[in-house]
Amino acid sequence: MADESNALVQSFIDDCREHLDSIESALMDIEAAGKDQNPELVNSVFRLAHSIKGGAGMLGFDNIKTLAHKLENVLHMVRSGELSPTHEVIEVLLKGFDRLTALVDNIHESEHMPIDTWVERLLAISNPPAEEGEPAAQPAPAQFEVGGTGIFEVDAVSLKQAKSGGLDLYLLEFDLIHDIHGKGRMPFEVLKMLADTGRIVDCKLDFAAVGNLDDFGNRIPFYVLFATILEPQLVCSMVKLPPERVRRVEEVPHVTIAPSRNFDETFGALALHVENGAARLTLPADMIDGPALADLRNALLMALDRCEGATLDWSGVSRADMFFYQLTLSASRTFSARGKRLDASGPMPDDLRAACLVQGLGADDAPGCLLSVAG
Repeated sequence: MADESNALVQSFIDDCREHLDSIESALMDIEAAGKDQNPELVNSVFRLAHSIKGGAGMLGFDNIKTLAHKLENVLHMVRSGELSPTHEVIEVLLKGFDRLTALVDNIHESEHMPIDTWVERLLAISNPPAEEGEPAAQPAPAQFEVGGTGIFEVDAVSLKQAKSGGLDLYLLEFDLIHDIHGKGRMPFEVLKMLADTGRIVDCKLDFAAVGNLDDFGNRIPFYVLFATILEPQLVCSMVKLPPERVRRVEEVPHVTIAPSRNFDETFGALALHVENGAARLTLPADMIDGPALADLRNALLMALDRCEGATLDWSGVSRADMFFYQLTLSASRTFSARGKRLDASGPMPDDLRAACLVQGLGADDAPGCLLSVAG
C-alpha cells in the first residue's frame, strides 16, 4: 500500500509538472488576446488548476489544494467574462502558479511552505473591495459536517460559481478502499471523470476514519463536493455509488452558513471587535457591576459561539464587584473546556488586582491574575 501511495504521489507530481511548464505562455496569450479570448485556451488553464486542486485534495496536500482553488476561482471569473484579463490580473495569476510549481516541486515540504501572500492577492481579485480603500469583502463560507471526524469549509465565491448556470450541488462519499481500489479504478481516473462532467468544488480525504489498532476502520472516506447539471440517478450511475452516498447539498444534515469572521458588536458600553475569527472585548471605564456584567456575559457568550478565542481589554477598568471576578473565572473555564483561549490584553489594573487578591482569587505571581496575558 505504501508503494502504491508513493506511486500515486509521483504520478500527481509528473502530471502537474507536464502542464505547469506551459502555463506562463498560456497566460501571456490570454493577456495579449484581451477581449478577443480563445475560450478553449482559458478553459485549459482553468482545468489545470481544477485538476491540481482535486488531486491534491485526494492526496491530502492542503496547501496545494488551497492555492489551486483560489487560482481556479479567478480563472472562472475570466472565462465567464466577469473579469478582464488585465496585466495586473495576469501578473497575480503568474505569481500564483509560480508558487504552486514550487509547492509541487517540494511536495513533501509543501504543508510547511507559506501561501498566505499569494492567497491574499487572489482573494483581492475574486472578492473585490466594496469601496476604494476598504478591505476585500469576505463572504460567509458554507460548512459541511462530513463523517464523524470534522468539517470542511467552502468559501462563498466557490459556492456561488458552482451553482451558476443551473447546476446542482452534490456531496459524494467514496470509500477509497472499496469503491475505487476494490473496483480496479485509479483515483485520478475518478477525478478526471468528475471534472469532465461537472465541477469539483472541494474534496476531503478523511484519514481520521481509519481509526487505530483498537478501532480499525478498514475504510478511507473521500468526500467530493460536486456541481453538475445531471440528475441524481445519472450521477449515481456514473460514479457507481448508492443513492445514500450521492446527496444533494440541501439533503445533507449539518450544512450551515458560517457567520462572518470580521464584525463589530456593542453590548451597552462594551465593544466586541472580531477580526479573522479572533475577538477583542473592550470593557468600559470605571465600575463594572450589575448591567455591565450582564453585557459582558452576553458578549462572552457570542465570542464563545462565533470566535476561535477572545482577549479581554480591561485596561480602563478601575473598580468591579465580586461577581466580575466570578464571571471571568467561569468564562475562562468554559472557553478552555471548548478548546478555546480567553486571555487578557495586559496585566490586570492595580486596583482590580488588589481587590481580587484580597478576596483570595487569582495568582499573585501572574500579571493577569485571573487570565493569561496575550503574547
